[in-house]
Amino acid sequence: MSPVTEKVKTQPSGTGQADESGRSTRVEIAQHAAFWRACRYLKPHLGTIIVSLVCAVLVAVSMVGSLSSMLPILEVLSKGDSVQSWANRQIVERRLGVRLSDNPERLQIISIKENSPAREAGLEPLDLLPLGREQASLILEEISDPSVTEVWITQPPDERRLVRLAEVPTHHRLFRALVYQLPGPHSGYTQKGMWQLATLAAVFGVLAVLVFIGNVLRFFQEYLSEKVAILAVNDIRRRLYDHILHVPIAHFSSTGLSDLTSRLATDTTGLQEGFKSLLGPSVQEPIKVIGVFTFAMFIDPWLTLFIICFTPIMFSLIRRFGKKMRRHSRRALESNASMLAQIEATLAGIRVVKANNAEPYERRRYTRIMSELIHQALKMGRIDAASSPIIESMMTLIIGPVLLFAGYRIFVTEKLKPEVFILIMISLALMGESLRRVSKINNLLQKSNAAAGRIFQVMDLPVERVRHLSRSSADQVSRPRIKLPPLSREIRFENVTFTYPGASSPAVSDVSLTVKAGQSVAVVGRNGSGKTTLLALLPRFYDADSGRILIDGHDIRDVTLKSLRQQISIVTQDSVIFPGTIAQNIAYGVPNASREAIIDAARRAHAHDFIMAKPQGYDTMLGELGGGLSGGQKQRICIARAIFRASPILILDEATSQVDAESEEMIQQAIEEVMHGRTTFVIAHRWATIRSADTIVVLDRGRVVGHGPHERLLAECDAYRQLYERQM
Repeated sequence: MSPVTEKVKTQPSGTGQADESGRSTRVEIAQHAAFWRACRYLKPHLGTIIVSLVCAVLVAVSMVGSLSSMLPILEVLSKGDSVQSWANRQIVERRLGVRLSDNPERLQIISIKENSPAREAGLEPLDLLPLGREQASLILEEISDPSVTEVWITQPPDERRLVRLAEVPTHHRLFRALVYQLPGPHSGYTQKGMWQLATLAAVFGVLAVLVFIGNVLRFFQEYLSEKVAILAVNDIRRRLYDHILHVPIAHFSSTGLSDLTSRLATDTTGLQEGFKSLLGPSVQEPIKVIGVFTFAMFIDPWLTLFIICFTPIMFSLIRRFGKKMRRHSRRALESNASMLAQIEATLAGIRVVKANNAEPYERRRYTRIMSELIHQALKMGRIDAASSPIIESMMTLIIGPVLLFAGYRIFVTEKLKPEVFILIMISLALMGESLRRVSKINNLLQKSNAAAGRIFQVMDLPVERVRHLSRSSADQVSRPRIKLPPLSREIRFENVTFTYPGASSPAVSDVSLTVKAGQSVAVVGRNGSGKTTLLALLPRFYDADSGRILIDGHDIRDVTLKSLRQQISIVTQDSVIFPGTIAQNIAYGVPNASREAIIDAARRAHAHDFIMAKPQGYDTMLGELGGGLSGGQKQRICIARAIFRASPILILDEATSQVDAESEEMIQQAIEEVMHGRTTFVIAHRWATIRSADTIVVLDRGRVVGHGPHERLLAECDAYRQLYERQM
C-alpha cells in the first residue's frame, strides 16, 4: 500500500494554527485509512448492522431508564415522600415555573423563574402554596392534573390570586399516569411503612424488567456484530486469496509464502476482532455515554458541563495509547510472519536439518524470532494494561474538583439536591467505565488498523489480468484482449529479452526462435543459462521486457490469460501435489471430470498400477506435499495431469528428474506418447529425451548459441559438444 504523503503549504501569518489543526486531522484520518477502507466490506450487511445499531440504542435507553428509576427510590428513602407526590412536585414546579422546598409537608417557594406563571400572578420567594386548608399532597395532585388549567392560591391574610398554569408536556402526562400505577399512601396499607416497602418493591421490579430487556437486546446486538464481522472478514479472505492467485509470479519470488499465509490467516483474524469491536462495544459505549450525559444534563446541566470540561484529557490519553498500540501491533504481525517462515522452512527441510545435526542452530534461530515477537507482544500488553489504570487514576483526580463544585451548589447556593448529586456521581461512574472501555476498544482498533494495512499491501499489488500497455510512447492505449484460437501453425519468439527485477543482467537476451505446430523442442544449457525462464515467458508467468512471443501471429500479451493457459500443460521438476484424492490431483481444476478420462490419463502415464495398489485406489487421500508417495510416483501423477488436460502445447521442465531408474524407460515411453501430436518444449539432461526431439535449442547466458538436430550441433556448436562430452 502506498505510504500516505502530506503536502505542506506556506500559509499567511495568522493561519498557521488553523493549518496545523487541519493537518493533524488529515494525518489522523490517514492513519486509520486502512481500517476504514476495510469497512467497505461491511456494506453488504448493512441491514444487519442497522438492526444491531437499533439494539444498541435500545440498550442505552434501557440503561438510562434504569438510572432514572433510581431517583424516585432515593426520594422515598431519604424523605419518606411518596413516588406520586415526588412526580407531582416535578410537574408543579414546571407548570408554575418555581422551585419548591424539599419538605414534603410544606410547599414553600424557594425561587421563581422570569416570565413564569407564578411571577405573572405576583407570587414571591418564601410564599406558600395553600389551596384553602388542603394537605400538601392533595395540592400537588390538583395542580399537576393536566385537566386543571388555573388555580386560586390563598395568601395571608385572605388574599386570593389566580394562577394560570402552563400546559403539561406529553411525556410528563405519560410519566404521571405510570407513577399512579405504583403503590402509594392511599393504597390501603394499614401497617406503618408498608406502602413505602411496596413502592420500593414495585420500582425495583420495573428496574429488573428494564435490566432484563437491556440484556436481551445486548445479546442480539453483540451476536449480530459478531455475525457481520465474521461474514465481512470471510469476504476479505476470499478476495485476498483470489487476488493472490492472480498476482504475477515475480512477486512470489520476492515475498515469502509464509508472509502471505500470515496475512491471510493471522492479519484477517485481527481485522475480524476490529470489526466486532467497531460494531459492538464501540457502538454501545458511545451511545451509553450520550444517553447518560443527556440524563445528567436533564437533572443538573451545570454540574454535568463542569465534569465534561475534563473529557479532552481523557481522549488525549486514549489517542496516545492508540498510536503506540498501532505501531507495536504492526511490528508484532511482521514478527509473526517471520516465525511462520521459520517453521515452514524447518519442517520442509527436516531431513536436511537432522542430517546436519542442525537442531541446536534451528532452535536458536527460532528463539531469536520468538524473542522479538514476545518483545512486541509484551509492549502491547503493557500499553493495554496501563491504559485503564491511568485513565481511572485521572478520573480519581477529577472527582476532587467535582466534589468541591457539587458541595458549593449543595451547601452554599442550595441549587443542587443531595439525591441529584448522587445520581450525577453514578452517571459519572458509568461514563468513566464507558471511557475506560473505549480506551480498550481504541487499542483493539489500532491493532486491526495495522492488520488492515498489511492486507491491503497485498490487495494493492497489480494482477496479471491488467491489460498490457503498448510500449510505444506514441501509443499509450490499452490493447483489446481476444480469446486465443487453438494453435494450428507456429509459435514464434522475436528478439525476446527478460531481466528479473533487481538483477544486473538479462536472464534471457534477444532470443528469436520459431517452432512449428506439432514439433518437439529440447532446450539445453548449463545451469542458469535461462532455460526455465525462457519457457516461463510462454504462459506469461513473466512478461518480456522487449520483443514478442506470437502464437499463430497473435501476441500473447493481447490475448486473455485464460485462453492462453488453457492451451499449455506444464510438468515441472518439482512434483506439485495438492491435498485431496489421487483422482482430484490428476483432474486438477476440473471438478466434474469423468473417472474414465482420469484412469486413461493414469494408464498412459504408467501410474495406474501403483494407484490401484493403494487401499482406496483413485480415492486415496494424499496429504500435504504428497506424503505417502515416492518421488517417481508423484512425478507420474503430474505427467498424468498433463495428459488429462490434452493441451496442444506441452512444457516438460526436467519432468523425469525424480523418476527412479527402474521406471525411467516406462516413463520415457509415456512422455513420447504424450508428445505425439503436441507442440512440446522439453528441458532435460537425459540425452535419450534430448535426442528424440525434432530440434534442439542450446542456451548460454540467456542467448541462443545453436539450434538444430543432435549430429549437426555436435559438429558446429562448442557449448553443446561440451555438455554432451561432460555427461557422456
